[in-house]
Amino acid sequence: MTFEFKIAFRYFRARRKSLARFTSLAAIIGIAAGVAALILANALAKGFADEMQNKILANTAHIAIFAADGAEIFDWETVKEQLETIENIENIAPTSYENALLIGETETSYAILKVQNQSNNVRGLNVAVGAKLAEKLNLKIGDTAEIATIENQTPSRVRVAEIFQTGLYDYDATWIRIAPENYARLHRRQIFTPTILNISVKDIYRANQTAAEIRQIPGDKFKVVDWQEANQPLFAALSLERKVALAIISLIIFIAALNITTTLALLVNERRLDIAVLRTCGAKARSLTAIFLLEGLFLGFAGILLGVISGLLGCFLANYFKLVSLPAEVYSLNQITLAPTLANVLLIACAAFPVCLAGSVFPALKASKIKPLENLRRQ
Repeated sequence: MTFEFKIAFRYFRARRKSLARFTSLAAIIGIAAGVAALILANALAKGFADEMQNKILANTAHIAIFAADGAEIFDWETVKEQLETIENIENIAPTSYENALLIGETETSYAILKVQNQSNNVRGLNVAVGAKLAEKLNLKIGDTAEIATIENQTPSRVRVAEIFQTGLYDYDATWIRIAPENYARLHRRQIFTPTILNISVKDIYRANQTAAEIRQIPGDKFKVVDWQEANQPLFAALSLERKVALAIISLIIFIAALNITTTLALLVNERRLDIAVLRTCGAKARSLTAIFLLEGLFLGFAGILLGVISGLLGCFLANYFKLVSLPAEVYSLNQITLAPTLANVLLIACAAFPVCLAGSVFPALKASKIKPLENLRRQ
């Protein structure tokens, strides 16, 4: 180790006077609080975004194809055969969505009929109802209710064969899943004709490329929307919120860096005699600058290390005890798992170092300009 490092480390470990001790402790705690808050905020934002993305992709199409005028796709089987030649496509499901009213014994609620193949083999006009919607209408498996749509305004009696839960409040509070043959019976038709083709892909991050390939096949009469395009406003809002939150919390680290400046200024004043002796013994100005810069970095490193440990511990405790709960009616999710990543933690830690270094520059330069003879005469 160079003598600058040895002296800086010795000064860092040495006992200080009351004011310098308080400011150094405040600097370490401030940096730790800022780093921990950044880790927690970043993990919370990423966990929320990941949870929303996973829930949306699990319950909606990766790519949707529908007629430009919203009409039924009568030649959907031909279109399906053409689309199956594309490599990234895994599954193509014909479906339709329709606004409806679900009428229970005592309550009536708005709902959305979603055509989806059902695994239930019980005969009759059966449907699967979202958990929150079933709870609102006090429906249980085996109960009967009535469904009225715009096309079929005369209510049709249906049986609740399943109650499902997606994890997203909006879906669980409005969706009714119905098999294609039951949807056709509900509208008194012979066969089901879809208005949308829902496509699942193997690689969700190539969905936009796959959507571009699909647009070349069906022609201009169809519109093609991938999941990123469909949910762009949501993810853009989440990204903006995340950036603003991180920018605001970063001010904590900036304020803590000012405490480093104050601490080092006090230490320079305390050690004027030491500085004078070092200069007399031949220490150069750059060596004195390096000593106090290193001491400032030691303070910063202590705060950053404590902040990283506190942030990761906070994420673990929040997940273990399920502390982050939200009103599902507002945020769609009622529980969020914090998701810290090694890359984000390292980025936050590395970004804090330059701030700590900047806070150490002025006192270090001031120490290098102290004249040794004047300070020796005062002793």
